[in-house]
Amino acid sequence: MSHHPPSTLSRLGGRSGALSRLVGGSVALWVAAWLLLLGLPAGRAAGDSSEYELKAGMISTFIKHTEWPENKLGRPGSPFIIGIYGNDQISGYLQEIFAGSLIKGRPVQIRSMFSRDDIPSCHLLFVSGSERDRLGAILREARREHVLTVGESDNFLDSGGIIQFVPKAGGGWACSTNQANAARERLKLGGFILRFQKSSSVTAPREDTSRRDRRIADTPEP
Repeated sequence: MSHHPPSTLSRLGGRSGALSRLVGGSVALWVAAWLLLLGLPAGRAAGDSSEYELKAGMISTFIKHTEWPENKLGRPGSPFIIGIYGNDQISGYLQEIFAGSLIKGRPVQIRSMFSRDDIPSCHLLFVSGSERDRLGAILREARREHVLTVGESDNFLDSGGIIQFVPKAGGGWACSTNQANAARERLKLGGFILRFQKSSSVTAPREDTSRRDRRIADTPEP
């Protein structure tokens, strides 16, 4: 999948130079690279973007660095479906990021999910925080359907989800992942998602396998 035109990458050096004069070389280089990974222009400060614009950019990175089973992707040319369940503040940003792009060689469809019966058709499902108290029923519909589930509720991983957005103390967003849940869905998380993981401070009860292998994917130290 490619949602950055080649010219974007070729301009990275110039943008990083401008940021260096503002915040210092090593930090600026990292900020520019991070924004590119999120699908945002490197010349834009993170503070200028809304919460859901940033989350949409992170979702594009999750997709880029996830492998789905071939049988889930279906026939060549069949759509890659991103589902939104609950209050929708993100689909407009996703539409902007993926307009005219292909994911895994497939056209992208971004759909609002009005019925749990539609969930198995998704390749990625974003579950809004509005559904916090209904997560168990929602995620049961995605279980063993090879769906990359992404959510923003604080109980998302415990309810069976795979990637959970986590607010950072200084502002912005990181993410936490549950590798056991990803393995259950035969999804391989790699690249950026795993490279910057740090161990969670949460200690799992011995019998609770859903919380094993939890990690925090956060920004690298400058």
